[in-house]
Amino acid sequence: METKQKKAVIQVRIDETVKSQAVAVLNNLGMDTSTAINVFFRQVIAENGLPFQPKQAKFNAETLAAIKESDEMVQNRTGKRYTSIDNLFKDALGD
Repeated sequence: METKQKKAVIQVRIDETVKSQAVAVLNNLGMDTSTAINVFFRQVIAENGLPFQPKQAKFNAETLAAIKESDEMVQNRTGKRYTSIDNLFKDALGD
C-alpha cells in the first residue's frame, strides 16, 4: 500500500519582473514554478549545498566602458544599422 507524502507550502516574496521573466523561461522548458523549485531543492540535497556558485559579475574598465557606450548608442539611436549580417562583418572586419 502506497503512503502519501506530506506536502509543504512555501511562500516567497519576489520582484514581479523577476517572477514573470523566470516563469516565461520555465514555460519554454515545459515546467511550472512548483516543479522548478522542487528540482532546485533536490539539487541542493544532491550537491549538499547550492547547485551553482553564486558570484557577482566582475567586468574590467574596458568592458564597463563598452557597455556604457552601447547603452548610450541605443538610447540616443546613434548606432550604425546594417541591412545584412554580411555588411556588418565587412564593416567590423574592414573588408
